[in-house]
Parts: sequence; structure tokens; C-alpha cells
Amino acid sequence: MAKILGLDVGYGFVKVADGVCGYSFPSVVGEGHTKPTFSTRAHLMPVMDNLKVEINKKLYHVGKAAIRHSKYVYRDLSYNRSIGEDFEILFYAALSLFCTGHTNNFKVVTGLPIDRLHLAEKLEQRVRGERDIRVFRSGRMRDIRIYVPEIEMVPQPLGTYWSEFYSPDGQPKAHPEGMTGIIDVGFRTTDLAVIEDDEYIPEKSRSLPIGLATAYDSISSKLAAEYGLEVESYALDSVIIERKISVSGEKLDISDIIARAFENLAVNILVEINSQWRVSNFSDLILTGGGGQAIGAHLLPQLPQAKLAADPITANCRGYLNWGNWLWKPVDRAEAFETIEANVCETEEVQPEVEEKTEG
Repeated sequence: MAKILGLDVGYGFVKVADGVCGYSFPSVVGEGHTKPTFSTRAHLMPVMDNLKVEINKKLYHVGKAAIRHSKYVYRDLSYNRSIGEDFEILFYAALSLFCTGHTNNFKVVTGLPIDRLHLAEKLEQRVRGERDIRVFRSGRMRDIRIYVPEIEMVPQPLGTYWSEFYSPDGQPKAHPEGMTGIIDVGFRTTDLAVIEDDEYIPEKSRSLPIGLATAYDSISSKLAAEYGLEVESYALDSVIIERKISVSGEKLDISDIIARAFENLAVNILVEINSQWRVSNFSDLILTGGGGQAIGAHLLPQLPQAKLAADPITANCRGYLNWGNWLWKPVDRAEAFETIEANVCETEEVQPEVEEKTEG
């Protein structure tokens, strides 16, 4: 039986969940090696800190391991993610975390930026089917087989809609009235999606080529100008979370630099939102994504009907899982249709036929 996963292969972070466990790691890939690494901590090193995968006889470090141990490291921000095998490496690294035996079956729901949906078929072909890889576990490499018989690629922000308004088994828990707008601020792009009566409206939805990477570039330039530090984007994640940077062993507070960059990003996105949408037409606006959490304090006061999604960093991933449960659990789905049909029958008014009579 295939395990259903919600998987968000973001430009900044990969998020994956099965309803019981969830994982997140930076979308960073580096040259792998087999040199021994040792933890000075008493407890065992978490698998997320030493994630290695071998695909097509090439070994890669992924996530934190790449940042710490690889000589050549990259975070692919290209339009179609076609540099090397970046997408496949991150995809299979995420799935490997749920592998329990030699052969493992998965059905996966994932998302693409709205303006990248035309790439869905090509990306599906790259990861659908069977693939033999090797992973590093408990101090040694292990051979595993991953089989993906079905994969569903959807507009990225729909994940947040499903996580906000649908339960984990895919059943609706609320029916928002009017138009709902999802503002998904990611690392590479910001997606503006419109949903009305549970229907995605592509003509009113679009992707913007701005995101956290824009703020990261600004922060990196400031650090170079003020402190003479050259910091790659993948190395800025922890710096921005802590709001501090180490210079010659001294921790310096850079909260002001980060706040200015995030405020400028929020203004930029707000201008685009008002250019693309008539905001007053929306009943609900939901801000989501890692960027949404980062700039929420600057953006939300300008949008009176807006709110921050519950756990915005993982909202898309959790919503994909909700949708996967709806798609691939036929018993539950059949019961849902029966319930819907019963409700329709109960509320529908049947008008009796009336014979018109005329006096004559």
C-alpha cells in the first residue's frame, strides 16, 4: 500500500509530511563525500543534520550537511530547476525520510508556482515511476527502491487553502463566502491565487518574481558594505533567524538591517497586490509561506481582511497532504459524496406542477 505524502519542494526549504511525522530542510545541494564526520555531542546526530543521497552513482550532501561539509554548494533558483538533478535530489531525499524497507511506495501531492505550472508534466516525468537510490543511515550507505505511481502537481498556494479550510482527511471544515485570496510569499516567487466557491480562478492568479531571495540579496549587500562579510544566501538562513552574525568571534545584532530589508520587500509586494487585485472585492486574504511569516508584521496592517495562515511555513505541505487524502482514499471520498448528495436533497425545494385555469 502506498503512503500518501504532502511535499513542498520550495526554493528555500523542502517540507514533507505524512500526517504523523514532518520534516523540513534547506533546499541546498552539495558535492558528497565518504569522509568520516563525528559529532561531539553525547546523543546521536539527527538524520536531518547528515542527509546524504546517492543518485545515478553520484553522492550528494543535502540540506545542513551540504552547507557544513560540501566544497561545492548551490541553491538552484533557476526558472525551470533544470541545473543538474537538483529537483530529483531534493525530491528523493525528502521521500527517503519515510522509507522503512528496501522497496517503498508513495503517492505524492506537490505544488509549483502559478506561472510554472506548464512545467508540471516534465517534472512529473522526472520523478514518477521507480528509482533505485542509496541513502546514509546509521553510519553506512543503504540501498533502497522508491516507487511513485502517482503524483499530483497543483498551483502552490492551494496547499494553504486546503490546510485552512479542509481537515486532514480531506473533508471541508469551512466554506468561505465570496472571494478568497492567497498571498504565498516564498523564497524565489510570490504567488497570488484567487479561489471562489472552492474553485481556483487562474485568470485572476499569477506569480511575482520577488520573494525572500530579494530581501536576502539586500541583507547580503549590507553585510558586505558594513562588515566586509560575503555571505551566500544558503548561509543566511540561520543568521536571519537569530538576527545576529558572528564577526571575529563576536555576535553582532543585525536586527535593523533585516527589518529594513523585510519592510522594503513588504512594500514591494503590497504595490504588486494592489496593482493586480481590487483588494476590496475579497472577503478573505490569507498570508502564507516562510516569507509571509517574515514580513507579516509589515504587510497585514495594510490589508484589513488579511490574516496569517496557521503555521505558514508548513501550510502548503499540510494542505497537499489533505488533498492527497481526498484523492487517494476512495472509501472516505465515496462517503463524502454521499453526504453532499444527501444534504443537497434535504435543502432542495421541489416545486409542484400547477395547472393553470382560465375563466371562460
